[in-house]
Amino acid sequence: MNKITCIKKAIVIGITSCILIGCGKSEPAIDGVVDIFDYVSVDFDGANGQGKANVVIDYDNLELEMVGGRDKLEALDDVEDLGTLNKYINVCASLSFSSDKYTELSNGDIVTVSVVYDKEAANVAGVVFGDELSHEYTVSGLK
Repeated sequence: MNKITCIKKAIVIGITSCILIGCGKSEPAIDGVVDIFDYVSVDFDGANGQGKANVVIDYDNLELEMVGGRDKLEALDDVEDLGTLNKYINVCASLSFSSDKYTELSNGDIVTVSVVYDKEAANVAGVVFGDELSHEYTVSGLK
């Protein structure tokens, strides 16, 4: 195998690894309860009085905590494990986030983000979410 082919393979493996492990994101704490809002942030942008909110979900680490950590995720490599993995995927697919305000925001305003999900899917997967179904964020950083 020539040197260029080896370099190309190394680059592809490096990029793939970076995507799969989240480019160095920290490992979520595993305590048996998945606190959804540990993985939610709200970015505020725009002029004061005309600001906009963008709800950002860190699905990678949320899914990692639901599975029980990186070791358990990496252990799900057999065809038989696909059913287990699919249960977690169903829970993630059922998550729906909404905000009471998205636009015309001013510094100091309070934005409430709420989540709903399929409780049956979470139960089937053995995922226990915390009791918090909404969380308040204070608008800041608008110009």
